[in-house]
Amino acid sequence: MSSDARLGDALELDSLADVPADRYEVLCHPRRLRLLECLEEDRYRPLSAVTTDLLEREGASSSDGRKRHEVRCSLVHNHLPRLDAHDIITWDIETGIALADGLPICPSTITGLLEADDELEDYIEQVVDPVRIALLNQLADHDGPVSIESLAATLASRERSLPADTGRVKIRLHHMHLPALAAIDLLGYDRDTKQVFARDIGDAF
Repeated sequence: MSSDARLGDALELDSLADVPADRYEVLCHPRRLRLLECLEEDRYRPLSAVTTDLLEREGASSSDGRKRHEVRCSLVHNHLPRLDAHDIITWDIETGIALADGLPICPSTITGLLEADDELEDYIEQVVDPVRIALLNQLADHDGPVSIESLAATLASRERSLPADTGRVKIRLHHMHLPALAAIDLLGYDRDTKQVFARDIGDAF
Protein backbone atom coordinates (compact mmCIF):
# COMPACT_ATOMS: atom_id res chain seq x y z
CA MET A 1 0.00 0.00 0.00
CA SER A 2 1.37 3.42 -0.85
CA SER A 3 2.17 5.90 1.91
CA ASP A 4 -0.42 8.29 0.46
CA ALA A 5 -3.16 5.69 0.74
CA ARG A 6 -2.06 4.49 4.15
CA LEU A 7 -2.09 7.87 5.83
CA GLY A 8 -5.13 9.04 3.89
CA ASP A 9 -7.09 5.99 5.02
CA ALA A 10 -5.77 6.28 8.56
CA LEU A 11 -6.99 9.80 9.04
CA GLU A 12 -10.50 9.28 7.59
CA LEU A 13 -11.05 12.93 8.41
CA ASP A 14 -14.63 13.22 7.19
CA SER A 15 -15.82 10.18 9.16
CA LEU A 16 -13.82 11.08 12.26
CA ALA A 17 -15.36 14.54 12.23
CA ASP A 18 -18.69 12.88 13.06
CA VAL A 19 -17.37 11.19 16.21
CA PRO A 20 -18.66 12.88 19.40
CA ALA A 21 -15.85 14.88 20.99
CA ASP A 22 -16.09 13.04 24.32
CA ARG A 23 -15.27 9.75 22.59
CA TYR A 24 -12.04 10.79 20.88
CA GLU A 25 -9.72 9.96 23.76
CA VAL A 26 -11.35 6.64 24.54
CA LEU A 27 -11.24 5.53 20.89
CA CYS A 28 -7.66 6.42 20.04
CA HIS A 29 -5.91 3.67 22.04
CA PRO A 30 -4.61 0.87 19.75
CA ARG A 31 -5.68 -1.95 22.08
CA ARG A 32 -9.21 -0.55 22.33
CA LEU A 33 -9.44 -0.34 18.56
CA ARG A 34 -8.28 -3.95 18.24
CA LEU A 35 -10.81 -4.95 20.90
CA LEU A 36 -13.60 -3.22 18.98
CA GLU A 37 -12.43 -4.90 15.79
CA CYS A 38 -12.84 -8.28 17.53
CA LEU A 39 -16.41 -7.33 18.41
CA GLU A 40 -17.03 -5.90 14.94
CA GLU A 41 -16.51 -9.40 13.55
CA ASP A 42 -18.60 -11.08 16.27
CA ARG A 43 -20.70 -8.65 18.31
CA TYR A 44 -20.64 -10.77 21.47
CA ARG A 45 -17.53 -12.48 22.86
CA PRO A 46 -16.52 -14.04 26.19
CA LEU A 47 -13.69 -12.25 27.97
CA SER A 48 -11.36 -15.24 27.58
CA ALA A 49 -11.91 -15.33 23.81
CA VAL A 50 -11.28 -11.59 23.47
CA THR A 51 -8.08 -11.92 25.50
CA THR A 52 -6.85 -14.69 23.20
CA ASP A 53 -7.79 -12.71 20.09
CA LEU A 54 -5.98 -9.59 21.31
CA LEU A 55 -2.81 -11.54 22.11
CA GLU A 56 -2.80 -12.96 18.58
CA ARG A 57 -3.50 -9.56 16.99
CA GLU A 58 -0.67 -8.01 19.01
CA GLY A 59 1.76 -10.73 17.95
CA ALA A 60 2.02 -12.46 21.33
CA SER A 61 1.50 -16.11 22.17
CA SER A 62 -1.90 -16.88 23.66
CA SER A 63 -0.19 -19.49 25.85
CA ASP A 64 2.11 -16.92 27.47
CA GLY A 65 0.59 -16.84 30.97
CA ARG A 66 2.27 -13.61 32.08
CA LYS A 67 1.26 -11.71 28.94
CA ARG A 68 -2.24 -13.17 29.06
CA HIS A 69 -2.65 -11.96 32.64
CA GLU A 70 -1.38 -8.47 31.68
CA VAL A 71 -3.84 -8.18 28.77
CA ARG A 72 -6.77 -9.46 30.84
CA CYS A 73 -6.01 -7.03 33.68
CA SER A 74 -5.73 -4.11 31.25
CA LEU A 75 -9.14 -5.03 29.82
CA VAL A 76 -10.92 -5.48 33.15
CA HIS A 77 -9.41 -2.49 34.97
CA ASN A 78 -8.95 0.00 32.12
CA HIS A 79 -10.24 -0.53 28.60
CA LEU A 80 -13.60 -2.23 29.17
CA PRO A 81 -14.82 0.16 31.90
CA ARG A 82 -13.87 3.20 29.82
CA LEU A 83 -15.56 1.90 26.68
CA ASP A 84 -18.64 0.96 28.72
CA ALA A 85 -18.76 4.42 30.33
CA HIS A 86 -18.97 5.95 26.84
CA ASP A 87 -21.76 3.54 25.75
CA ILE A 88 -19.53 1.87 23.16
CA ILE A 89 -19.79 -1.62 24.68
CA THR A 90 -21.57 -3.44 27.47
CA TRP A 91 -19.73 -6.04 29.48
CA ASP A 92 -19.80 -8.35 32.45
CA ILE A 93 -16.80 -10.29 33.73
CA GLU A 94 -18.86 -13.49 33.81
CA THR A 95 -21.01 -13.26 30.68
CA GLY A 96 -18.70 -11.39 28.31
CA ILE A 97 -18.53 -8.31 26.10
CA ALA A 98 -21.00 -6.97 23.55
CA LEU A 99 -20.64 -4.15 21.04
CA ALA A 100 -23.21 -1.38 21.37
CA ASP A 101 -25.24 -0.28 18.36
CA GLY A 102 -24.24 2.82 16.42
CA LEU A 103 -20.45 2.68 16.82
CA PRO A 104 -19.25 6.03 15.38
CA ILE A 105 -16.03 4.68 13.82
CA CYS A 106 -14.99 1.59 11.87
CA PRO A 107 -12.20 0.01 13.94
CA SER A 108 -10.97 -2.32 11.19
CA THR A 109 -10.20 0.67 8.96
CA ILE A 110 -7.57 1.85 11.43
CA THR A 111 -6.38 -1.43 12.94
CA GLY A 112 -5.50 -2.80 9.51
CA LEU A 113 -3.16 0.14 9.13
CA LEU A 114 -1.71 -0.39 12.60
CA GLU A 115 -0.77 -3.93 11.60
CA ALA A 116 0.89 -2.63 8.44
CA ASP A 117 2.88 0.17 10.09
CA ASP A 118 3.55 0.50 13.81
CA GLU A 119 4.51 4.17 13.36
CA LEU A 120 0.87 4.97 12.62
CA GLU A 121 0.06 4.48 16.33
CA ASP A 122 1.82 7.79 16.99
CA TYR A 123 -0.13 9.46 14.19
CA ILE A 124 -3.47 8.22 15.44
CA GLU A 125 -2.76 9.29 19.02
CA GLN A 126 -1.77 12.77 17.83
CA VAL A 127 -4.54 13.24 15.25
CA VAL A 128 -7.62 11.77 16.95
CA ASP A 129 -8.63 15.03 18.57
CA PRO A 130 -11.67 17.11 17.55
CA VAL A 131 -9.73 20.36 17.18
CA ARG A 132 -6.90 18.80 15.19
CA ILE A 133 -9.24 17.01 12.82
CA ALA A 134 -11.20 20.22 12.25
CA LEU A 135 -7.90 22.04 11.71
CA LEU A 136 -6.69 19.52 9.12
CA ASN A 137 -10.04 19.70 7.37
CA GLN A 138 -9.70 23.49 7.18
CA LEU A 139 -6.24 23.20 5.64
CA ALA A 140 -7.50 20.65 3.12
CA ASP A 141 -9.90 23.30 1.79
CA HIS A 142 -7.02 25.65 0.89
CA ASP A 143 -4.44 25.33 -1.86
CA GLY A 144 -1.85 27.52 -0.15
CA PRO A 145 -0.77 28.77 3.28
CA VAL A 146 -3.41 29.98 5.73
CA SER A 147 -2.82 32.46 8.52
CA ILE A 148 -3.21 31.28 12.08
CA GLU A 149 -5.59 34.22 12.57
CA SER A 150 -7.89 32.91 9.83
CA LEU A 151 -7.78 29.35 11.14
CA ALA A 152 -8.48 30.51 14.69
CA ALA A 153 -11.45 32.62 13.59
CA THR A 154 -13.00 29.75 11.64
CA LEU A 155 -12.44 27.19 14.38
CA ALA A 156 -13.75 29.52 17.09
CA SER A 157 -17.00 29.93 15.17
CA ARG A 158 -17.47 26.24 14.34
CA GLU A 159 -15.82 24.04 16.96
CA ARG A 160 -17.88 23.78 20.13
CA SER A 161 -15.00 22.40 22.19
CA LEU A 162 -13.08 25.66 21.71
CA PRO A 163 -13.66 29.12 23.22
CA ALA A 164 -15.58 31.56 21.03
CA ASP A 165 -12.77 34.08 21.43
CA THR A 166 -10.42 34.03 18.42
CA GLY A 167 -7.44 35.24 20.45
CA ARG A 168 -7.68 32.39 22.93
CA VAL A 169 -8.05 29.86 20.13
CA LYS A 170 -5.00 31.29 18.39
CA ILE A 171 -2.96 30.78 21.57
CA ARG A 172 -4.06 27.14 21.78
CA LEU A 173 -3.22 26.56 18.14
CA HIS A 174 0.19 28.21 18.51
CA HIS A 175 1.24 26.37 21.66
CA MET A 176 -0.54 23.00 21.38
CA HIS A 177 -2.17 21.84 18.19
CA LEU A 178 0.07 23.24 15.46
CA PRO A 179 3.35 22.05 17.07
CA ALA A 180 1.89 18.57 17.64
CA LEU A 181 0.78 18.18 14.03
CA ALA A 182 3.96 19.77 12.68
CA ALA A 183 6.02 17.29 14.72
CA ILE A 184 4.53 14.39 12.75
CA ASP A 185 4.79 16.28 9.44
CA LEU A 186 1.06 16.62 8.79
CA LEU A 187 1.41 20.37 8.38
CA GLY A 188 4.00 23.10 8.33
CA TYR A 189 3.92 26.08 10.65
CA ASP A 190 6.08 29.17 10.21
CA ARG A 191 6.22 30.78 13.64
CA ASP A 192 7.66 34.02 12.23
CA THR A 193 4.99 34.68 9.60
CA LYS A 194 2.24 32.80 11.52
CA GLN A 195 1.37 30.91 8.33
CA VAL A 196 0.18 27.31 8.30
CA PHE A 197 0.33 25.04 5.29
CA ALA A 198 -0.62 21.45 4.54
CA ARG A 199 2.14 19.03 3.67
CA ASP A 200 1.94 16.38 0.98
CA ILE A 201 0.82 13.20 2.70
CA GLY A 202 3.75 11.30 1.28
CA ASP A 203 6.17 13.63 3.06
CA ALA A 204 5.07 12.22 6.38
CA PHE A 205 6.82 8.93 5.64
